[in-house]
Amino acid sequence: MASNNWSIRADQISKKFGLTLRQSMKYGLKDSLRTLTGRKVDTERARPGEFWAVHNISFELNRGESLGLMGINGSGKSTLLRILNGVYAPDTGEVTMRGRVGALIAAGAGFAPMLTGRENVHVNGALLGMNAKDISRQMDEIIAFSELGAFIDMPVKNYSSGMFVRLGFAIAAMSKPDILLVDEVLAVGDLNFQKKCYEYLHKLKRNGTSIILVSHSVGAIWAICERGIFMHAGQAKLLGSPEDLIRAYDDQNSRSALEAARKAHSDDNCSGFPKKGSESSEELGITSRGAFQNRGAVKVSCSCLRVLTSDAAEERTEFGFEEPFLVEAVIDVLTKIDFPVFRLTVDAVHYKSVAKADSFDQLCHLPLIQPGRYCLRAKIFDQNFRPGTYSINLCVGCNQELRPEFYWLGSGAILIRHPKDRFLYADPNAVMHLDGDFELNKQR
Repeated sequence: MASNNWSIRADQISKKFGLTLRQSMKYGLKDSLRTLTGRKVDTERARPGEFWAVHNISFELNRGESLGLMGINGSGKSTLLRILNGVYAPDTGEVTMRGRVGALIAAGAGFAPMLTGRENVHVNGALLGMNAKDISRQMDEIIAFSELGAFIDMPVKNYSSGMFVRLGFAIAAMSKPDILLVDEVLAVGDLNFQKKCYEYLHKLKRNGTSIILVSHSVGAIWAICERGIFMHAGQAKLLGSPEDLIRAYDDQNSRSALEAARKAHSDDNCSGFPKKGSESSEELGITSRGAFQNRGAVKVSCSCLRVLTSDAAEERTEFGFEEPFLVEAVIDVLTKIDFPVFRLTVDAVHYKSVAKADSFDQLCHLPLIQPGRYCLRAKIFDQNFRPGTYSINLCVGCNQELRPEFYWLGSGAILIRHPKDRFLYADPNAVMHLDGDFELNKQR
């Protein structure tokens, strides 16, 4: 039996827009004429030049619950919030809200720039359903929460984005709403103000306020929300726990970063042979971006690097947490190398050389390698990379000290998915040194 304690109910809501202003105006005029003449407007399909910003979203939220919305930019989160707030009417579906609604969707939205902060408190408070007596009674509390002090009597056109957010949140929160809709605007405030806002959100929840929070902050979603929706391309791809939501969001961000890295290197050669019109192997054959050759006596290059499953059965870019993988590279040696060392370093998105694996221990029995083409394989065991996107760099050098003769920055890229059996944000595992098994075989 369905609970009667709900405060928000969304049933198959959708919203579409034109890709251009011209398309939007043309379809808007056609729809208005059809409505005026008593004909039905087709809202069930997207016409040429239109796209679904939100498509078939359904959920129910009880009093005192919080729902997080996550997704990459352009996934439809803010559009959904505007539908819930009544800014947009859905093309299909129905939204039902019980109680007073407070919203903080955009910094400074709804503020009259020529009015002072105090005057805008009265205007926005009235829009939220507060009467003049309640606004006057809570004015000091609103000013104190916003930390604006004497600036409350300055025209808001002179406010910074942080001041807009502080005043907007203070008005929305102090109106004691039954439903509070909050977009990513809290990220504009400083850390102390953010902390105060999150504490107040918990207080509102305890008093029965339902909260929908749009955020890119993993910490905020995990701390505030009981459930969440992961949105992508206007659709609800997942409705579940905050942990499931964060996993899906992180994995999608990683896939986007990986795709960008692959596009950046789409012209690289990975056939094992120089491109037509490029330098030959005898001329070093460095055809890949980010490859650097030392101007010493030793001549070595790499024309191809791939990441494979640990059994070498297929080339892959996505791996599970702690799943082993194999790095394979084609090495062209043009002059002999004394005591060769092959090293793989791994870069995270914001950090360089978070891990390394080198061949010194495995291939130390090789005093030198003669000129030729070789296939280098490095099997990486028990990696415990945090979920995300990583780039792989290849270095070829001489002697134990690894004097670099060749270095290829960004020679490969991988994505590590979130595990399903644990939530790594609460797990002490960290990126560590990789144990690898290297093998070098000369090719014909």
